[in-house]
Formats: sequence, C-alpha cells, structure tokens
Amino acid sequence: MDENLKKQQELYDMGWRKELQVGKEERGNLQTNLEFLVQTDLLKSKDRILEIGCGIGTVVNELSGKGHDIAGIDISGEAIEYGRKKYVDIRLEVQAAEILPYEDESFEAVLSFDLFEHIAAIDKHVSEVRRVLCPGGYYLFQTPNRYSNIIYETLWTKSLQWRQYHPSLHSPGQLRRRMARHGFETRFVKMNPINEFTEKKLKKLGLLGRIIRRVDFRRMPLVLQTNLYVIANKIRK
Repeated sequence: MDENLKKQQELYDMGWRKELQVGKEERGNLQTNLEFLVQTDLLKSKDRILEIGCGIGTVVNELSGKGHDIAGIDISGEAIEYGRKKYVDIRLEVQAAEILPYEDESFEAVLSFDLFEHIAAIDKHVSEVRRVLCPGGYYLFQTPNRYSNIIYETLWTKSLQWRQYHPSLHSPGQLRRRMARHGFETRFVKMNPINEFTEKKLKKLGLLGRIIRRVDFRRMPLVLQTNLYVIANKIRK
C-alpha cells in the first residue's frame, strides 16, 4: 500500500474508531441502499458478489443471510475488525478500493455505497472493478450527486472542506461519460432517500431541511437527485 493509501487508511481508522465508540455503526443510508438492491433485482443466488467499502459489513451480512456468495472489503482495519466480531460468519478483508487482489472476471456483481466520491484515483478504481467483473456483470453503486452535495456540504460545514473528503463527486453526465470510457453502459435508478437516517441530517439545515423532507425525489429530474443510484453494466466484447 503506497503512502497516500496509508494516510487514507489512518484517516478512516480514526473516523471509524470515534464513531464506533459512540455506537454509530452505519455511515450511509442503509435502508435506501438495500431497497435499491431489491428494486434492481439483478443479484442472482449463484452470483459471486464483492462489496467495496463495506464498513462493518452490514450489507454483506444481509445478502449472505439471503444465500448470496458475497465478500466485503474496506480500507479501514477498525471497521473490519469490528465487523468480524459482530458478524462472525461473513467474509471481510482489509483492502483499498484502488487495488483489488482478485483474478480477472472473479465476480458477477460488485457493489459500493458512499465510496465512489471518496476515491481520488477514481479511474484506477473503475478500471479494477471492470477487470474483476465477468462479461455482462454489474457494478451497482450509490454516490452523492455533485450538484446537490456541494450545496448541502457547504451549508452544513460552512466551508469548502468537502473538497478534501469528496475529491470525486460527479454529476449524472460526468458519471455516465467516465463509466463509458471504461466500457460500461450506465443507467440510473431514482430512489427516495428520505427516512430516519436522512431526517436527522436535514434537521441541521433548518427551514431548507424541512422543505426537502417533503420532496418525493422519484418524481424529480435526475440532476436534482441528492444521490445517484447507478447500474453500470460491463459491455461484452
């Protein structure tokens, strides 16, 4: 692991350590992410699945409990150690998202949630995902919409510090073009992200947050989505 990745690992280990100490086990919108997987209905019982940026392994545990052959990786050793103790029967490994230690065409599906935007070397990541996917396989992932996330993060933090931890925010068009350069066909699924998890975050925005809570994002244009839920299909050659 190079020096940049080691620094990332230290940063995420510190973040996970602090959050786990106060009982916060999930960093993303778990409920909506699982609903996305159900709605796409693309994961088959015999598929080999990899989740990248799995955190403590909750999604891996959910899918493993449904009979899926799934493994999870995360750069944070703190998260993986905690997950191995909490979910004793699942496969979790410490591994960066930019270098995948698997043979070519090892998986029918790759998943990630709240990961894509954090990766500075994003082309290296996408190239690795394509390499380990079987022909016709799917990369199913979620990432914040650049348009809405910049506004939200700037208002929330009252600064531009989001640039440090979200170096790879994409708009829908930017995301489609980047994935196409790596041999993926991309389509988007509109999801309604409003639930108990997001309502806690929206309270910090005051009146604007109360307005957003009333929006049905499934009826909104793609450019106004808070998060982009993506089905990227590896094109067969």
